[in-house]
Amino acid sequence: MHELNLAMAIVEMAEEEAKKNNAGSVQQIELEVGVLSGVDPDALELALSLAMKNTAIEQASVTMLHTEGQGRCNACDHTFTMTEVWTPCPLCNTPAGKILQGTELRLLSLTVDDL
Repeated sequence: MHELNLAMAIVEMAEEEAKKNNAGSVQQIELEVGVLSGVDPDALELALSLAMKNTAIEQASVTMLHTEGQGRCNACDHTFTMTEVWTPCPLCNTPAGKILQGTELRLLSLTVDDL
């Protein structure tokens, strides 16, 4: 379950950023999770709830924004929605075009209270 490792890294980054900016408590964590990232959002949510226990950010709420996959066909240059990394082009059926978006896993923002 690599989501637990990711959750622990997110918690560490959030704590470091809050400390570096002399913030009080972290109220909210906003993440971007792409559909092609290989991350299971439900597993990440569960892992975050475990990783946040007994930390400075334990009370923070987590918001996940889901980015859809988008690709461009290498053969016909058509741009299309991808639900899997190997999604074929819907126009010419060429497999696995260039991925344009959807592989993201980002910590977008933290909402904090001042000290």
